Amino acid sequence: MLCSALRAKIMYLNVASDVIATEPKSYDLAAFELLYNRMSQALQKYAEYYVRDSEAAKSIVNDLFIQLWFKERQPENIKGYLYRAIKNACLNYLEQQKRSPLSYLEQDELMLRSDLSLPDQELSLESDRLSFLQKIISLLPPRRQLVFRMFRLEGFSYAEIAELLQISERTVEDHLSKSMQFIHAHSKHFIHTNLTEA
Repeated sequence: MLCSALRAKIMYLNVASDVIATEPKSYDLAAFELLYNRMSQALQKYAEYYVRDSEAAKSIVNDLFIQLWFKERQPENIKGYLYRAIKNACLNYLEQQKRSPLSYLEQDELMLRSDLSLPDQELSLESDRLSFLQKIISLLPPRRQLVFRMFRLEGFSYAEIAELLQISERTVEDHLSKSMQFIHAHSKHFIHTNLTEA
């Protein structure tokens, strides 16, 4: 579902018709929501790769979707457009942060310092596997992790990843191959442990 803050902002901007164009010409709300739901998480992870701040990444993505809502025409290659726009917005954000840097604690640091961050003991085996896989993926180097997520989770082709990240297709292939080797090597222990406990 469309983020409530984003929906409220779009509705507010629609009402303020004397400041901004009244209605978008290329989207209906249902199609726009579908696009947002399909792409927002992947775009947030992509933005996080650049800005290293989940809240800033979320804000950048939401701002992009607001701009997209009020565009006269829908871009031809929407996926490519969104990723390029996020990259540019992240670079602009980083440039702005250089001029006025503020220091915030990372979410992980806050969790470690918090007394409330106790592990949940009632996780199912499936969620254990999923969280274990996410943990292994997070151990990959940032660039390799990004390539892996784009290919395996978002369905980008080698050529699309190469174009978006400005690397060769051979480098994409190398990142994916090394990612899979790393994941297989680190998951053998998990599989062996679960088989021997059964």
